Amino acid sequence: MDTDEGTGADRPAATLQDARDLLRDRFGYDDFRPAQSRVVEAVLSGRDTLAVLPTGFGKSVCFQIPALLRPRTTLVVSPLISLIEDQVAGAERRGMRVLGWTSATPRDEVNEALERAGRGELDLLYLAPERLESRAVCDRLREVGVGGIAVDEAHCVSQWGHDFRPSYLRIGRARARMGSPPLTALTATATWRTRREIERFLGMEGAIRIFVPSNRPNLRYSVEMASDTREAWRRVRREVMACRGASAVVYARTRGLSAQLAIALSRTGVPSAPYHARLPIERRQATQRAFLDGSIRVVCATTAFGMGIDHPHVRLVAHLGAPGSLEEYVQEAGRAGRDGEPARCVMVAIREKRRRALPFGRRERHRQGSPPPGSDRAAVDAERRAGIRAYIETADCRRAAIAAYFGERAPVCDGCDNCDRARAARAAGRSVRTTTTRRRWR
Repeated sequence: MDTDEGTGADRPAATLQDARDLLRDRFGYDDFRPAQSRVVEAVLSGRDTLAVLPTGFGKSVCFQIPALLRPRTTLVVSPLISLIEDQVAGAERRGMRVLGWTSATPRDEVNEALERAGRGELDLLYLAPERLESRAVCDRLREVGVGGIAVDEAHCVSQWGHDFRPSYLRIGRARARMGSPPLTALTATATWRTRREIERFLGMEGAIRIFVPSNRPNLRYSVEMASDTREAWRRVRREVMACRGASAVVYARTRGLSAQLAIALSRTGVPSAPYHARLPIERRQATQRAFLDGSIRVVCATTAFGMGIDHPHVRLVAHLGAPGSLEEYVQEAGRAGRDGEPARCVMVAIREKRRRALPFGRRERHRQGSPPPGSDRAAVDAERRAGIRAYIETADCRRAAIAAYFGERAPVCDGCDNCDRARAARAAGRSVRTTTTRRRWR
């Protein structure tokens, strides 16, 4: 773990021991993990804090407990309605005074939330970044007083802000209009470029930075190559059937593929459902609830499903097609094995038949218009494409490829397809291939 403490402001009255007491009373844990305690202490100090903690590490605790120790409301910027509703429900179960504010929230409930915040009767107010676009809302929040801001899934600032949710790039401006309350940004994965963009657009100059390596030993990574989409379907179905009744998430390249795959799995006796942006929100919410309570085993989704959702028993995350970046892949694959038990992360990449084919995640940006050559965004996109390509094509350790991409030290591999093959070859006295394979894929 690497920590950059920087220079600080005076600490508030609340102490880390106060936070530990709340952790025990509200959450049922005796103590924080070491990195959690450093994040909580940094947030309690009133300093801006950037925390990069692996999936399943308990990021929400790092801003919820400081919120309970503040006299004023903490705003939590969250990317999805389903995630807001899930976290609001979880916070309510722990006795927190919390509200969620989405595009579907009636105006009278919005006014009620602001009035409760002004009276000091609200610990947490969850909202999407678009809600902060209104100058009037920001002015009102400044009047009532904001104790702090937490930006959950902060990688969305870099990954989504430039393409289809520009509101993420304006959070810093909204924060300044609210009087610049202290801000905490949390995410599971971020390269140095992504971290720099998060700090830049959120106005976090001089923030405390706390990083934990992304490696999760309980996950087994593998990549398979398919000649076409039909073969990829067969491989993904085989992986799902091998789960033997456990929960799984399958990420597909398009909405149509996610729906068709869910139908195909259901016909083979595997309770499945699609999840994508074109479905009515009520159906998406019903799918999420059914997945969490075990009514359905498999969700076939496009991209955002599972973000921040606390389903600890997912044994498989499969990708039908390659994501647009290794950051996206590690985020999505990391939704497996949150309970610490062994889980598999399988990507089925599809060989290109035409040189013009683009990797999944890049197609939509290509239709919208690519950034000009030489621009910062062009460099970021090129880095991301190179990272996912290197991961797919390497014949070496996949954990090492992930670590190299995030600028981390290569961990000892506890399981990936390449290392397993290398061990088997050495045991059989065969030579081990250690060079990358140049294969075109999508």
